[in-house]
Amino acid sequence: MNPGAEIVAEGNVLVWGRVRGMIHAGAKGDISAYICALDLSPTQLRIANEVSAALEPQNNPRPEVASLNEDGKLQSVPWQPS
Repeated sequence: MNPGAEIVAEGNVLVWGRVRGMIHAGAKGDISAYICALDLSPTQLRIANEVSAALEPQNNPRPEVASLNEDGKLQSVPWQPS
């Protein structure tokens, strides 16, 4: 996904690659939605009504999952297989 591209979903978003554009999960207010990508460096990241500014591209990207924490704030953590 290149800069300038947009993904908007009512639920979760899984990108098997790079995210460089705007990505929005839970677009209709689903606070349990999440975004997972192999390289998460979007120009803007949104989950439900929470918005994050541009994230810097990583030198050594790793799979990550972005979601809302217990306080309703965006967080991104390394992906852990279950």
